Amino acid sequence: MPSFTTPAIVIRRADYSDYDRMITLFSPELGRVEAIARGCRRPKSPLVNAVEPFTSGEFQLFSHRERNSLEQCQISESYFELRSDYDKLRHGVYWLKLLDAAILPDTPAPDLFIITLRALAHLNYGELPPELVTFAFECHFMRLMGLSPRMDSCVRCGRPIDGDCRFDADLGGAICLSCTSPAPRLSNGARRILMKTPRTQFDKFQLLASRPEWPEAARFMRSWVNLRMRMDRFAPPLVESAKEP
Repeated sequence: MPSFTTPAIVIRRADYSDYDRMITLFSPELGRVEAIARGCRRPKSPLVNAVEPFTSGEFQLFSHRERNSLEQCQISESYFELRSDYDKLRHGVYWLKLLDAAILPDTPAPDLFIITLRALAHLNYGELPPELVTFAFECHFMRLMGLSPRMDSCVRCGRPIDGDCRFDADLGGAICLSCTSPAPRLSNGARRILMKTPRTQFDKFQLLASRPEWPEAARFMRSWVNLRMRMDRFAPPLVESAKEP
């Protein structure tokens, strides 16, 4: 159909001509959708707020000759608090960069879409450290990409691990202490967090706030994400240790 409507999140924008913008949308059923928003940079344009990054809602687009034009948008959430807090904004922009690198056209990703909306709500309205929310998002993002590290058994010898280990991002995850490796050591608590967080319902990640090992787990997950997604220059800083709950 020439005209279609889809729920979506704006993950990228770029100025185009004097008053237009090109936007990249993340749709749960259509994946990556590129569109032009004509006249949106005019002060009185009804699309002026619809083309901002993080904006989510129902987007109506018109397709002609393999190009999409944004006709209108019913905004569900603009995440204003996130935009006005520099620390939260850095984390949110990092998530959008991950999505921009991973989402493909005509490739549905409904589970990732839902987790992204939930993560943005926690980041925007919640009081937990943004680093913790980002860690949870990274864990679920990598799982849905099929890229979670192996944490239940040794990537070298295959033996089950139930204690401290080493973490080798190049080899794919945990290495038991019986195997020789120069990889950095990882505590059993952090290993269990890395193993369980991607499999746990996203909205339960708040339980990690009382676990002193989560910053350690977050540092190793970041090294894993950076190696596979090449997001080093966009990644926000990590915390050194957990704050008292």
